[in-house]
Amino acid sequence: MQSDLQGMIDQLKSMLDRFEEPTTAAAPHLSAEDRATTRSLLREAKALLDESLGRLNEFSSALLEVLNEQAFGIYNPPTREKLLEGIAAVEAGLRQHRRKQTTSTTPFGVQQKPSYVAQERIAELQNIPAPLWDTKRLLRMVQELNSAHANDLHMATAMLLRAICDHVPPIFDKKNFAEVANNIAGRSISGNLKHLDSSLRNIADTHLHAQIRQREVLPTASQVDFRQDLDVLLQEVVRSLRT
Repeated sequence: MQSDLQGMIDQLKSMLDRFEEPTTAAAPHLSAEDRATTRSLLREAKALLDESLGRLNEFSSALLEVLNEQAFGIYNPPTREKLLEGIAAVEAGLRQHRRKQTTSTTPFGVQQKPSYVAQERIAELQNIPAPLWDTKRLLRMVQELNSAHANDLHMATAMLLRAICDHVPPIFDKKNFAEVANNIAGRSISGNLKHLDSSLRNIADTHLHAQIRQREVLPTASQVDFRQDLDVLLQEVVRSLRT
C-alpha cells in the first residue's frame, strides 16, 4: 500500500508540469485526459487511505473537499493550487499510515517481540529518491519477513532471508551473493555477509529441499536469527542505492 500511494504521489506531481497555457485570459489548465487521470489518482488514493485509516480520517476528508471543488468540474479544470492541496493531503495521509504501521498496539506491560528488520531501515529503503533499481519486491519480502517472524514462522523466515540475499546482487553489480560477500569493502561487513552466505544458506537449503523423514524436529527462532547480519546487508543496499 505504501508503494502504491507513493507511486500516486509521483504521478500527481508529474501533472504539475503538464498545465497548458491558454490562448485566452483563462488560467493555465490540464488537458481533459490529464484532468481525468488526476481525478482517478486522487480517488484511488482516498480509497487506500480510507482502508488504512478509516473512512472518516481527516486526510480522506481533505481529498474529498478537493475533488468536490468547482476547480475539478467539467468546465473548470483544476488549478495548480488545488492540485498541490490534493498532493499534500495524500502525502500527509501516507505519513500517518506509516506512523500507524510502526506504532505499538501491544497493551502496557505485555512484552512485544521486536521486528526482524527495524522499521527505521525499512523507512530508509522506502525514502530513497528515484533509485536505479526498483525496490518494490525487496520491500515486500522484508515486510513478509517481519510478518513471518512475528508469527513464529521459522521455516518461512529462513526461506525469505535466502530469497532476499539472492535478490540484491545486481545492486552491487555482482552476479550472485557469494560475489557480494567476497568483494564488499570492509572486513567486518564482509564477515557479516559471509555468515549469511554460508550459515544462512545451509539452514535455508535444509528447509527448502529436505524430504519428509520418519522423525522430524522443527527449527527454533534462534536457528534463523540473522537479524544483525541482515541489517548490515540492508545498510549496504541503502548506501549503494543512494550513490
